[in-house]
Amino acid sequence: MNAKKIQAVQRRLLRVLNSWKEPHTDVALSDSEQILGIDISPEGIVQIAITPQRPHCPCCLFDLRDLRKKISSIKGVISVEILVNGVPASERWTRVLNSD
Repeated sequence: MNAKKIQAVQRRLLRVLNSWKEPHTDVALSDSEQILGIDISPEGIVQIAITPQRPHCPCCLFDLRDLRKKISSIKGVISVEILVNGVPASERWTRVLNSD
């Protein structure tokens, strides 16, 4: 994927993150401090490092799963990997969210 296509994916991803509301607040995910980093590879693989607002809340897990599905539907995105950080058992959260 060339630089122009990566920029298009970045714009589409930003639109999704600007409209995605955290389940416990009315704040857009892009405005929260939950997103630690985003990487888009030239192949179209999106990796998002995130810290859920409430570490033991099932609706936060379901919300991140739905977010992953939404991002997967973006034109130009081949796959999405959500990396959960900063919560107990983050490796389990990551594994569950990225299993299809």
